Amino acid sequence: MQTPRRSLWLSRRARWSAAVVAVLVAAVLAGAFVYRLNQRPYAFDRLTRTGEAAFPGAVEGPGLRAFLDSGRAFVGYQAGEGRFHLRAVDVDKPGEPPIWTNSALTAVESFSFARGSVIVTGAPDTAGHRTITLLNANNGVPFIRFDVVAGDRWELVGKYFVRYRGADHKLVVTDVGTQKEIATLDQPGGAGSFWLTDNWSHQQVPTSPDGAALDEPLTVDPHLVRAVAGGGIEVISLSSGKPDDTAPAVAAPDDLVYPYEEQVFVAGSGPGYRIQARDRLKLDKVQWTWTSPDPQVRVRSLAACGERRVCAVEEHRVTALDIRTGEVAFRVDVDAPRTLLPVGERLMLRDAGGAVLLDDAGEVVRRWPGRRAARLDDGSYLLLPVDVPAGPYTWLGVQADNGATRDLGALDVPVDTCTWSHMYLACAAAPGRFVFYRVRTPWYSGRL
Repeated sequence: MQTPRRSLWLSRRARWSAAVVAVLVAAVLAGAFVYRLNQRPYAFDRLTRTGEAAFPGAVEGPGLRAFLDSGRAFVGYQAGEGRFHLRAVDVDKPGEPPIWTNSALTAVESFSFARGSVIVTGAPDTAGHRTITLLNANNGVPFIRFDVVAGDRWELVGKYFVRYRGADHKLVVTDVGTQKEIATLDQPGGAGSFWLTDNWSHQQVPTSPDGAALDEPLTVDPHLVRAVAGGGIEVISLSSGKPDDTAPAVAAPDDLVYPYEEQVFVAGSGPGYRIQARDRLKLDKVQWTWTSPDPQVRVRSLAACGERRVCAVEEHRVTALDIRTGEVAFRVDVDAPRTLLPVGERLMLRDAGGAVLLDDAGEVVRRWPGRRAARLDDGSYLLLPVDVPAGPYTWLGVQADNGATRDLGALDVPVDTCTWSHMYLACAAAPGRFVFYRVRTPWYSGRL
C-alpha cells in the first residue's frame, strides 16, 4: 500500500524555515530602505528661525561675527572703549544665558574658529604690532598668545602655529598645546615661499562665497612645502620640524606650487605652461607631466576639483587632470573662472556671469546668473547674490548631484557676518544682535 505524500506546508520544520526566510528578506529590504534614506537624511527647508541673542552695550566696529561649531555658536562684538566681548551660545536656545563669556579682550580686529580653538586677531598698533590669541573653545580661556608684526604671515594648521617672521626671514613652527617651538628655519624667499598641504577633507567643509573655509577639516595634513635655495622645494613635517624630502631645481620663484594629499604639483608661470606631479616623499622623481596645448596661455592657479583631480585655471578655461596619471578629465571654456568648490563628483565655480555647476565630464548641469556659491557641506551649496542689495535678499539651496534648487527665504543680514553648517545659519543682524536659523529638515519631519 502506497503512503500518501505529505504537503510541505504540513511540516513544522518547513513552516519555520519559510518564516525565517521571510523575516530575513524583510530585514534586508528594510535595511536597504533605511540606507537609502541615510544617504540624504536631511533636505533643504525654508529658513526656520530658532531664536536670537541680544547683548546690550554693543557698538559699531570690526569683528562683528558669528561662527558655528555643531550645536553652539561663538559670537563677538565691540563693547565700547576698545573692549571686545566674545561669547558661546546654544544655537537651539540662543536667548538663554551664554555657555561662556570672555569680556577681557581689547583692541580686537577679528576672530575665527578652528576645531577646539577660537582665534582672536588683535588690531595693529601704530608700529604694526598685533597679538594673536588662542582661546579654549570649551570655556573661552586664553591659553597661548603670539606677537606678530606687519610683513609676517601666520597660519594655524591643526595644533601647529606656523609663522613667517618678516624681520629676519625665518619660518617658525610652534606646538600650541605644549607651547614648544619645534623649528626655526631660514626662509629668504619671503612670505609666499611656503605652501600648506591641501586634502580632500578640507574640500568637505563649509566655505564663504569667496572660497575661504569656515571650519577646520576633520583631518588636517601636518606638512608644508617650502622653497629652498637653487629652485628646490622641501617637504617639512610640522610635528618634527624636519624635512621628509628635498629636491633641487624643481620650481622657479614665479612658478605655482600646490601640495595636495600625497603629491606636490608644480606649474610653470610662462605661456604654454606645463604641470608636473611629484610624490612628496620622492620629490626628485616626476610622476607625470602635462603641457598645455595652447602655447599662448598662462595658468592662474591650481586647485582641487575632485577627490582625485586637480584643475588648472586659466583666464578663459579650466582643465581637470587625474592626479594619478595626468590624463585630461575635461577641458571646458569658462569666462574668468574662479572660486572652484568641488562636492563629490560635481564642481561649482564662478564665472563672469554667475555660478556654474559642472558634472564629472565638465558638462554644465545648471547656471545661476548673478549668483555666487558657497559650499554648505559635502552634498550641497548655498547661492547668494553677487551684488547684495539693500534690504532682504533671497538665499537659495542647491543639491550638488542634480542641481535641484530651493528658495530658502529672504534675510536682511550682512553676508560677511554669517557662517553656516550642515544644519544651521548664524548671522549678526546688528551690533550685539545675532540671529539663528535652521537650514535643514530631517526626512521624517513631514515638512519636505
